[in-house]
Amino acid sequence: MQSNLDSKSINSVSPRVAGSPPPDNSGLPKQIVDSVIPYDPNNCEAFLYKFTNLNNNKIYVGIHKGKPFDGYMFSSENEDFHSDFMNPSAKFKYEVLYYGTYEYMGAVEQNLLIEANAKDNDLYYNNSNGGSNIVLPNINNLKYIVDSIQNEKSYEGAQVVYTPVKQLPGGRLQIREFTKDPAHVSKLKGRINDKSSLEHLLVVILKNRLYRGQLGDLVVDGNHSIEATEESKFGKSGMIPTIQIPEHLHKDLSDDEVDLLALMFNPREENPRLQSSPEDIARQVCNLKLKGVDTGSKEVQDLYHYFHLTKAEKTKVSKIANEMYQEIKPSHTTWIDYGAGDEKKKIQGLIKNECVTHNNFTGIFAKCYSTAKYNAWSDIYDMILWNKNHPNLQIHTYKVRWYHKDKDYKDTWEKKWKSNNEYVIDEVLGKHNIKREWIYLPETRDKLTKGGK
Repeated sequence: MQSNLDSKSINSVSPRVAGSPPPDNSGLPKQIVDSVIPYDPNNCEAFLYKFTNLNNNKIYVGIHKGKPFDGYMFSSENEDFHSDFMNPSAKFKYEVLYYGTYEYMGAVEQNLLIEANAKDNDLYYNNSNGGSNIVLPNINNLKYIVDSIQNEKSYEGAQVVYTPVKQLPGGRLQIREFTKDPAHVSKLKGRINDKSSLEHLLVVILKNRLYRGQLGDLVVDGNHSIEATEESKFGKSGMIPTIQIPEHLHKDLSDDEVDLLALMFNPREENPRLQSSPEDIARQVCNLKLKGVDTGSKEVQDLYHYFHLTKAEKTKVSKIANEMYQEIKPSHTTWIDYGAGDEKKKIQGLIKNECVTHNNFTGIFAKCYSTAKYNAWSDIYDMILWNKNHPNLQIHTYKVRWYHKDKDYKDTWEKKWKSNNEYVIDEVLGKHNIKREWIYLPETRDKLTKGGK
C-alpha cells in the first residue's frame, strides 16, 4: 500500500513549521543520518514526529509532550521497529512535522494514521491508528460539498428537485446568532415578488439526519430563502429548488462538521445573502479551540482561507475567538442570560410583584442572581435591618432565582460555593426566623429552531 505520509505531503500542510533544520544531527543517535527539525517560534507544548527507515521506506509516526532534543526518541513497542533501529546498518530520517497542543497533536496523528490505515499497512511500524478523542473537521471535504452544490447544483448524484414550499422540513439549522435578518429577508422577498418565481433560489436538505439527538430532515442552507418565500405574495403556494442529500452521503459527518457546513454555505454567489460575520466565524474557531485545536492549526487556517480573510481580518477573528474561549463554551445550546433583554424584564416583573420592599404583603425578599457573582452579606444586611424597621411588614422568606452564565460557572458553583452558601445563610437567617427559598431557572435554549423562527 502506498503511504500518504511522504515528507512532501506532510510538510506542505504543516501548520507550525518555520525556520530551517539544524546544521547537523548533534544530540541524535548515529542511526539518524538525516533530520528535518523546524524551529518552533510559538514554543508549543508538543510535537508530531516521523521516522523513515531509508533502507526499506517503512514509517513510524508519533507524538511527544516536550521539545525536540529533550532526550526523548519514541514510544513505539513494535519489535520490528526496535530491531531495524538497532541494526548496525540502520539509516533513518527523523522529521518534526507539526507543533501544537498535546491534544491537537494526538488528533493530527490519528487522522494521518487512519488515512494510511497504518496498523494494517506494511509500510508502517505503528501498531494502532491512534487514540485521540478529538475529531478534527475535514475542511477540504466540506469545501468540496459546498463547491459541488453551488457550482454544479449537485452532489454525488443528488440533483436539484422542485419541492412544494409547504412540504419543507421544520428543522432549520442556523449558525449565525440571529435566526432571521429582516433586511436580508426583505431583499430576497422583493426579488421573488419581482420575478414571480422561486427558480433562482436553492435549499439544501440533509435527509434523515440525526443531529444533536434529533432525527429528521435538516435544512442546512436556504433558511433566509424560505423565510422570504413564506413572506412573499405567492411563494408559499410555489415549488422551490432543493438538493436533498441522502443519509449515506452525510452520515459520516460529525454534528460539528454539519455546523461548519451550514456556515460555509454563506455567502452564496448567485443571490444576495447575509455574509458570515467575523463573530460567526470566531464562534466556530472558539468551538475548535475548546477541543484543543488552536488558531494556528491547518483546520482553522483553511477556514480563514475559505472566507477570504485578509491578514487583519484573521487577526480580528482570532482575537474574538480567544475572548470567547475565555468566557463561553459554544455548543448546540445557548445559555440563557436573565440579566439582559426580555428575560431580565420578565424576572424584574416577578420580583416587583412579590418582593416585600415593593409594598407587597408577601413576606418575601426576592432577588435574581447569576452564580458568576454573588454577595450574600448585602442581602442579609438589608433583610435584618428591614425587619428591625418594619415590625408590621416582616420578611420571613429569602427567595433567590438563580441562573448560570455557562457550564463552567455552574460547575464551580455546585462544586465550590453552593453548599457552603446554603449552610452559612441558613445559620444566620434561621436566628431571625427567615427561611431560604432558592430556585434555579431553566439554563439553556436549543439552537435548533423550528421553522427557522
